[in-house]
Amino acid sequence: MHLSDIKHYERCPRLFWLCLHEPKPFVPFVYYNGSMSDYIREYFAVTDCFQGQAGDDGQLAMQAIKETAVLINARFEYQNLRVKVSLMMKACEQWDVYFAYASCYPRDNEAQKIADTICVLEALGIAIRDVKVIHLNADYVRGETLNVKEMLVVTEYLYHRRNKAAETVLSLVNQVRRNVFAPLKEMHGLWEGDVLAASEGPHCMKGGKCRYYDDCFPNPTSDTCITNLMQTAHKYNMMEQGIHDMKDVDMALLEGTRQQYAQLMAARHNGFYMDRFALSSWMDDQLHYPLSYLDFEWETFVYPPYKGMRSYDVLVFQYSLHVESNQDAPLIHHEYIGQGDCRIAFIEHLIQHIPATGTILVFNMEGAEKLRLRQLAEQFPSYHDALMSLCDRMVDLSLPFASGCIYDSRMRGFYSLKKLAEIFGGLDYHALDISQGLQAAHGWRMMEDDEEAAETIRMALLKYCAMDTYAEYVLLHRMMKLVKQA
Repeated sequence: MHLSDIKHYERCPRLFWLCLHEPKPFVPFVYYNGSMSDYIREYFAVTDCFQGQAGDDGQLAMQAIKETAVLINARFEYQNLRVKVSLMMKACEQWDVYFAYASCYPRDNEAQKIADTICVLEALGIAIRDVKVIHLNADYVRGETLNVKEMLVVTEYLYHRRNKAAETVLSLVNQVRRNVFAPLKEMHGLWEGDVLAASEGPHCMKGGKCRYYDDCFPNPTSDTCITNLMQTAHKYNMMEQGIHDMKDVDMALLEGTRQQYAQLMAARHNGFYMDRFALSSWMDDQLHYPLSYLDFEWETFVYPPYKGMRSYDVLVFQYSLHVESNQDAPLIHHEYIGQGDCRIAFIEHLIQHIPATGTILVFNMEGAEKLRLRQLAEQFPSYHDALMSLCDRMVDLSLPFASGCIYDSRMRGFYSLKKLAEIFGGLDYHALDISQGLQAAHGWRMMEDDEEAAETIRMALLKYCAMDTYAEYVLLHRMMKLVKQA
């Protein structure tokens, strides 16, 4: 057993069983382009240490603490519960323990995991003198070479949601200490038994939709099922009251957001709702020809790979641009894909081909394309004004859906571009070799590692990104048509 197993068990016993018996591969959302263990060794100038490996017997670490003063990634085990410690350094007859995070602000809720790990160490008779955290420095900007001393931060604090230092790790740990071994007997019983029946509840969406949700509930509910209701904490309470369909919901039971209103109106009017006046006003105010439909693809690096970048900065390696010079004019398409540190080439190619005037339509731009351009403007000041002028002309195509101006019950509470392109435009991404962003980032990495497959991957990336901008075009024109027909 591992601490992650206890976390799964506490969320949902069925999830615990599924993770052990039917594990799903972990797909990171970012590129771990370095080794935290190697950086820790460099930071502390460690030349001689015990270096743990995945699958180590717990006795190896217990033997190592008798023979060496520094342990990295040591695995310990007590009562069949295994834990890993990023760094341990001997201090007289005690140990300073460090927990490493490849993030900039490890949260104060990490205290439980740290407390449980310490519980195992103390059960093994290991005396702890101090507990600290190692994490990435959000303010560090890479120069020509990587400076590990500046990139890493060693602190005795964890952080709350506003990225401010909360309490010391030891103080937080003392608040959440518990007998971590207490649930193990029951967990072993569940592990050795048959899978539990699926039971839907708030735990299914806690911290995001459970990755086993579709396995637990393979038979799709109706489009207007109460579980598809957005932005409410009360849908499971309503289900317990016998309310299972949106059309039966009393608005007084809800928070009253525009999205909820749109969903309920669609449920009561043949699956579709549109605020024609609001949508028409948005179009009249925001759309100015030529219309540019823009989409980027990028890779997020945990450790800054190039000069001027921070941890978790993004490198944009591709764009697709469809241009509609006036209504009903044929689309003109431009595209770019680069390799390595292609930031300047990307900027110059985009500025050269995007129209100097008109609206730039982007889907979900604030956390994506607009943010990418702002980062590039910061990294390359000579292009700052040109890039920021593009930001000023951007209009978010997701806004009519996010604000509840238009809703189709087939959306089921989601409004991703792919979902909307399928519902409103009949487009299908499934036929593409690359059909979503994580695949695109992985494919871009593979272009450098596999020369034989590079051209095939390149063509797949171009088709995928071009599909996104064409989907934006199709989606907008479908909304235009709906407004005219209303």
